[in-house]
Amino acid sequence: MAKKRKSVTRGLSQEFSRRASGEVTRRRDFAKSQALSNLERLLPRQLRWMFSYLRSFRPDFEAFQEEEEALPETEVVAEARRQVPKAIEPLYAQYDCVARNPLSCDRAQALGFKYCQQCGFPAILLEKAEIRGNKGRYRIEGLLEQRGLGRLYQGIQVSDNQPVLIKEYLLPERCFNPEETRLRKQVFERVAGLSLADGRVQDFRLIHPWDAIADANEERCYLVTKGSLQLYPPLSEYLALHEPMSSRAVRQVLNQVLQTLECLHGQKFRFPSGQIQKGLAHGNLTLNSLLIAQNSLPKINPLGTSEPSAVAVATPPLIETDFFIYTTDLAVWEQLFNPENQEIVNPLFQKDLVDLGYVAFYLLAGQTIHPISRHPLNPRDEQQWPPIDLPLQAYLQRLMGISVPFESAEAARQALLKLPIESAIAPPISPIVEVEPIRSKNYRLWWFLLGILGVILLGWLIWLFALRSQRFEAASESISLCCIADVAAVPAGTFNYTAERQGTWQYVLQEENLIARGQTLEQELTAQLPRVQLNYQSEPSGEAAIEKVRTGESNFAISSLTHPVTPDLNNRTIAYDGIVVFVNFSYARRQQSLPNALRGQISFENLQKLYTGEVTNWRQIGGPDLPVRLYIPQENEVVQIFEQRVLQTESRINQFRNLIVQENSSDSIVQFLGNPAIRRLQTFPMLRQVIQDFENEQVGAIAFATLSKVFGQCSVYPLAIASDNQPPIQPLIQNNNRPITPATDLCQDKGNYRPNSSAFRSQTYPLAYPIAVIYPRDNSRPPIGRKFADILSTQEGQQLLKKTGLIPIIPSD
Repeated sequence: MAKKRKSVTRGLSQEFSRRASGEVTRRRDFAKSQALSNLERLLPRQLRWMFSYLRSFRPDFEAFQEEEEALPETEVVAEARRQVPKAIEPLYAQYDCVARNPLSCDRAQALGFKYCQQCGFPAILLEKAEIRGNKGRYRIEGLLEQRGLGRLYQGIQVSDNQPVLIKEYLLPERCFNPEETRLRKQVFERVAGLSLADGRVQDFRLIHPWDAIADANEERCYLVTKGSLQLYPPLSEYLALHEPMSSRAVRQVLNQVLQTLECLHGQKFRFPSGQIQKGLAHGNLTLNSLLIAQNSLPKINPLGTSEPSAVAVATPPLIETDFFIYTTDLAVWEQLFNPENQEIVNPLFQKDLVDLGYVAFYLLAGQTIHPISRHPLNPRDEQQWPPIDLPLQAYLQRLMGISVPFESAEAARQALLKLPIESAIAPPISPIVEVEPIRSKNYRLWWFLLGILGVILLGWLIWLFALRSQRFEAASESISLCCIADVAAVPAGTFNYTAERQGTWQYVLQEENLIARGQTLEQELTAQLPRVQLNYQSEPSGEAAIEKVRTGESNFAISSLTHPVTPDLNNRTIAYDGIVVFVNFSYARRQQSLPNALRGQISFENLQKLYTGEVTNWRQIGGPDLPVRLYIPQENEVVQIFEQRVLQTESRINQFRNLIVQENSSDSIVQFLGNPAIRRLQTFPMLRQVIQDFENEQVGAIAFATLSKVFGQCSVYPLAIASDNQPPIQPLIQNNNRPITPATDLCQDKGNYRPNSSAFRSQTYPLAYPIAVIYPRDNSRPPIGRKFADILSTQEGQQLLKKTGLIPIIPSD
């Protein structure tokens, strides 16, 4: 039967190849079909169903479709189908799902089962289900949607009720044997998440996972991200709701994604396992892994549907450049859960460029599937290209490897910036007709070519001007500038900015004698910037300070960057700080001292026991027979980071908060002396109290504060911190780059030790965090925030920050 069908098909192929006029008719009908599809998109959504219904009654439509399906697959089409990235097809064929897609089937969930009673596939997680991770516990609030190879849930981190997004991946037993499941879970926890190896926090629009969890008892893994970026729709959803993107908008998509790829391909990254890799390919660029963040676009609600605004329903957003593209779902962990992948491979840089080219092609076409053949659109077929400018079409053909490919993402982006702006439009291919060789048409052709040449020349001149502007702006942002005076285009006037009250920035800005005797950083900056008046206004918390920027009440904010900022804000890291845990120290009595008994270190586990009241004597955790006394600083910012990084769970945080002695309480002294309690003091009085407790009362006190305030205070010893079974990291090192020890005389050896800057920049020290300037992306507002970041990023600005006790972003040690 198969041979007979093949011979019939071959016969039909030969017959159709002899019918030149029939081929012309076929192309004309396809062009009509494309025009009808474009017309259908222009209709209101409520009328589209009627239009589709009427189209189905065209007398020639079904016959033409049957004729099209009967055509053989030529070598060109076969090659194109091999090149076109596959659309996501129903996976897990081993499971006979009634819904034909077990990932989105909710039958088992409605009955409260963990597995579908009919096909046996793992069910959707129930609401209020909890997942225990490495950085806390998470509660499921509801299913959002299926995305890529997993399910996306809305959730919260139990410890602080902060919203998180949880992507659930599955390793069902019929698709993966036990050894494959074990191996893929191990790899997932080692590679799911990455950060820049040099410790910088750079915004290149890549959504970073917060926690990676491999369930030891079930065939599930979870990827947790913070913030709301994952709620923005993927480009596939945007195309389903709106018309094709304009050429200008697609250029913006290309530019932003290529910027992300430049960073991914060119920088060193550190995986959760500690492994460092030079350059990383995304490997999974599709319409589903690129999210579009635009104010007029709807976010996904917890029920898994989009809720557009009234404006968006009436008129779909016609976007040009007012959006941001975020990338997610890297292949390095996404591929682990694809049942079609028999082996784990490293994706190639060149594949990212090819995949991006197809994404742009689909955005311009407004669809991924041919409306008649139902095959993926084929960019090798000239008829399937939408009407766009010729240089952009040639550029995309290079990006997809149809013509000479680009060597790198950087080369591709530079070529994109050189493209002329909206030059001649490539018309859709019209049906084949006889053309008479009329001389006047030749003249028109020459004028047409000269016109294209003129547009290209004009575009080249515009590009040269834009390139000079870009280089000038890039120079103003470069951290290699020597002096504050070298920063160009700083706007003159009076500007308000904010930070947390009693936080790190307020201390380094207003504390005297840090920069020079009797002088503050605020005074120094005022003298350096005579045409700029910066009014500092404090807020109760970092979140409140950032909200002031968002509402326009402040021009920028300075805050610890411990949470991702929303897409409407930008951030620039200017320095690093961190929490230092310390105990009393006396070099003369070092043999009997607490640092010596603890071997100069402490683990997260023991800190949790101490600050929840579980341990009241140091001998319970291997120390000397001394009662424990607990202190914390007044800065809310520091305490919140300690809760988030060290205590982690909601129950421990509640225990911790219940032990804090309330200020101005009449029985605070009784409570402090009688029961395990935590006393809150300003940092410098707290430093004095810790040593007095040991010398006057033989009490072993422990406290924490920021490195910028503790460094140089030799009456206390900062302990090395061990977390997650990692070796302890000491925040201070000697001039020979070795960590200090309890045998180091911190008072007599001043000048012979310094902060462990590399550990803070790389954030391998577990309590390190960046300090950043946060400012709006709105170009209509004064650029003072960005310029202030430029000022503090100069070599002179970095030296000033170093004097205040912060760790500069420019290595100088």
